[in-house]
Amino acid sequence: MKLWILAFLVSGTMSVSVQAVGQPQAQLKSSPSCVMSDDVSAAIHGFLQASSSVGYRGTMLVEYGGDREFIAVHADPESGQNALKRLNQSAGAAPRLVASSPRVSNGPCDLARHYGLVLEPGMAVAGRATYRLSARPRDTLRLAYVMDIDSEFHVPLRVLAASPDGKILERYEFAEIALEAKPAAPKPEPTTADIGDTKGDVPRYFLAAIPPGFKVVDQGRRPVDFLVLSDGLASVSIFIEEQPRSLPSGEGFALRGATLTYNRGIAKQRLVTVLGEVPITTARLLAEALRARGETQ
Repeated sequence: MKLWILAFLVSGTMSVSVQAVGQPQAQLKSSPSCVMSDDVSAAIHGFLQASSSVGYRGTMLVEYGGDREFIAVHADPESGQNALKRLNQSAGAAPRLVASSPRVSNGPCDLARHYGLVLEPGMAVAGRATYRLSARPRDTLRLAYVMDIDSEFHVPLRVLAASPDGKILERYEFAEIALEAKPAAPKPEPTTADIGDTKGDVPRYFLAAIPPGFKVVDQGRRPVDFLVLSDGLASVSIFIEEQPRSLPSGEGFALRGATLTYNRGIAKQRLVTVLGEVPITTARLLAEALRARGETQ
């Protein structure tokens, strides 16, 4: 990894600068007015919308810790179903189907309130031209990212994820990829009342407080009670499982690449699991804020 990336991630300055590819550096202010150039705004907007408008198929290399593996990926926004096949695990293994994760529909200014953004020319990845978007968190509640994004379709082709203090957690890069514009069927923006209705059950849990920048984008009760949150870049899920008896107070966690699994036992016979690309500080806040409807705390 190039040293300038690590230096950028751990830099103490909290000012935000955004530079358009081939353009003079433009300042992006943290105030609500959020002034940025049209080129910068268009590039970031394209990146934020790509997951729902571009389909692709390819092979990527994923590295985390001392492990590395090749994964075949097929993403289809029309159906909302994606397929992953781990090529190093076994010969002839069937692809694993994964539903698309809901994400909050943030705009460039919303993202800039919680990340310091820098846009600059990127390196060629899988034979395709890219621009580089670096996102440094303004707090300790989210990870940092350096992304080389396809210049035409705005899909990230190379991504490096790091902790808020600059520790590299994970890197992936496409070796080959084919992209196609495939807009998903339009869906209305979900409201608080709508979340969970498609699961056929009224949600039993809510969050008394939500970390800044995150929003609940999905909630349901099947196969277990769950909530999904996103800040536009990162997503995190909370699962609540009923237990046959009360659990001792305590917590445990495991980190695989950039993905954290955090567990906490609750005295009222519940096990809470927080899973996603967030630091442990955020996972703790979410677990502590979880409330059951109708229960006194």
